[in-house]
This record gives sequence, C-alpha cells and structure tokens, in this order.
Amino acid sequence: MNAEIIAIGSELLTPFRQDTNSLYLTERLNQLGVIVDFKTVVGDNREHLTAVARQAVKRAEIVIFMGGLGPTEDDLTRECVADALGLELRRDPDIVAKLYVRFASRRIPMPPNNERQADVIAGAVVLPNEKGTAPGQWLEGRFEGARRIILLLPGPPFELKAVWDKECMERMRAAVPQQFIA
Repeated sequence: MNAEIIAIGSELLTPFRQDTNSLYLTERLNQLGVIVDFKTVVGDNREHLTAVARQAVKRAEIVIFMGGLGPTEDDLTRECVADALGLELRRDPDIVAKLYVRFASRRIPMPPNNERQADVIAGAVVLPNEKGTAPGQWLEGRFEGARRIILLLPGPPFELKAVWDKECMERMRAAVPQQFIA
C-alpha cells in the first residue's frame, strides 16, 4: 500500500517552522509495510488545499492530512477535504458540548468560532484528541473508484502523536492487508 502525507499551514512554507510530523508518521506507516510515496506541504489557501486533496486521493491509498483543524478562519482542512470528496460537513453536538466543558473546566469562555472544530465530514469516525481541542477524523471507503483511507489529524506534534498512538495505529494495522505488515 502507498500513502501521501500532507502538512497544512502557511507557517510551514517559511524558514521558521519545520514539518516533523511527517517523519513520525512515515516511521509508523513503514512499520505497517506502507510506503510513503508523497509528502506535500500546502499553505492555508482554500483553492490550493482542495486541489492537493483531490490529487492525493487519486494517487494514494492512504492520505493523511496534518493541521488546519483549529478554530480560525485559515484552518480549512475539514472544508477543503469535504469539498474534494464531494461530502457534506455536519456539526457534531457532542463535540460542541465537550468543547464547552473543556473551556469551562479552565474557567475560560469559549469563543464561538471554536465550534468549527466540531464540523465532521459525512461518514467520518471522530478521533478524540485528549491533548487539544481539535479532534481528528478517519474516513474509509471508495473514493476515486478505489478503496481509500483518509485521515485528518491535528497539527501540533504532541497532539498528532497522541491521536495517532491512541486512535489510529491499531485501526491502520487492521486496515492494512496482512501481507504488507512486516
């Protein structure tokens, strides 16, 4: 099986921020016998991100998006991946409630824009993020006429690693045909 890892964020296109997440994910995928054929970095641009998502789903069996799941206007991953796949976004009231509880536990009012983090692509499994407010998402199905696994993971490395280790590694192990696993 092959994979593409897509790092999202205009800050990754400057000399001041490096993408270390893709190294971590490449190691984990290689442990499962998955070859990473492509790594892409794309800025916070709706048109570019949607185009990159469409291309990745055509050429890779596993596509992992990292970052762009926050509450700000430039966090576009959910919307762009949904557009690229032709799927709807729905706001999950359980996630919204958990966000309010998380903010209340810190005695901080939650800004309304944080509710965007509860937007889930139709058919996705929500991947809880115990280290942050942006949950991940796991989609598995037929896209571009072939079986695909599509993941949306938070960008901060400590969040990404925690979500991967707790929510993704075993799912991926079960999804990858056994002949690929080393």
